[in-house]
Amino acid sequence: MRKFISAAILAAALLALGGCGNSKDNAPEATTAAESQTGQSQTINIDAGEYVQLGEYKGLTVERTPVEVTDEEVEEQVQLLAEDYAEYKEITDRDTVQENDYVNMDYTCTIDGTASEDYSETDVDTQIGAQEYSVDGAFDLDKELTGAKVGDTVTINFTFPDDYDDTEVAGKDCVMEVKVNSIEEEVLPEITDEFISENTDCKTVDEYREQTRQELEDSYNSEAEQAVQDDLWNMIVENCTQLKDFPQDIIDQEVANLTAENEEWAGYFGMEVEDFIEEYYGLSLEDYAQETLMNQCVQDLLVEAEGLTVTDEEYQAEIQTYIDDYGYEDEEEIMEYYTEDEIRSDLLYSKLMTNLLNYTNVVESTASSDTAAETDTAAE
Repeated sequence: MRKFISAAILAAALLALGGCGNSKDNAPEATTAAESQTGQSQTINIDAGEYVQLGEYKGLTVERTPVEVTDEEVEEQVQLLAEDYAEYKEITDRDTVQENDYVNMDYTCTIDGTASEDYSETDVDTQIGAQEYSVDGAFDLDKELTGAKVGDTVTINFTFPDDYDDTEVAGKDCVMEVKVNSIEEEVLPEITDEFISENTDCKTVDEYREQTRQELEDSYNSEAEQAVQDDLWNMIVENCTQLKDFPQDIIDQEVANLTAENEEWAGYFGMEVEDFIEEYYGLSLEDYAQETLMNQCVQDLLVEAEGLTVTDEEYQAEIQTYIDDYGYEDEEEIMEYYTEDEIRSDLLYSKLMTNLLNYTNVVESTASSDTAAETDTAAE
């Protein structure tokens, strides 16, 4: 199995390569947030009307980005298909590393004079010139390896940044020794009707291109619709008034909930939850907790204003959707990853958003024009 050195890991958490190198065929599976939060979060009961007053939420106008799929984007996907079936042929007519070569290597790191198993790995690959590999700019692996010969050991001296994610090595000197085992070239298959018929559910290259175009359009439309919902929600929240601050004990509980919900994701990136939230949302953990409490209050008030509920029949239908569309065996298995409250809350939000969109003017924005063409007017 070919293991590729990961740019993200080398750039932010080199230690993850110790036994966690990305495979070309099998990338690490990410655990869903729902998996990490089940049974850890505690429900917060709060009187939304005591803290928040609804503002205007009907007749608002939101722009929607038009969707366009270019021929270049389609061809990029065709190229990715070819790369999925690439073969790697050892280069034997030269022994010097050049740009675009695939280099198989072993490396070991000695940190402050002590060999580190966490920062050492064998039989991993990197493509020279594909992207910059470094540790927060401390060195450029491509530059260090270019010109080396098969069998050479390249010594790289660098210092981990003082603010490096792994505090055990932050600020320490490192000697990284990289042995070049072999160099290879990538050999891509020719994309023909025969190749497409053998490796996809299409029969011709043209049919595959058309299918790819449709899949990209569906994906872009989904992203555009989600952006409309996000923008509308942000607008509604901004129109609300917070009547008084949330009590500190409630904020503390929400901080604890968010920590439980995000600790596995944060750990996956080698970060503390507080740093992960700040990196991803641009807020401190406590500020983010107050924002989520505000959002929950707004949702509760809107649900009440719209008279929305989730019936048992709707809940069971959603359970069946999880089984039919996502491969769960039964409700018992679903409950290993989610709670009934989470599923009902998602359903309630979906019903609420449908109502909100029915009240909203969604207009299409264009890059070439300062005016927007109205595509859907349903305001009261």
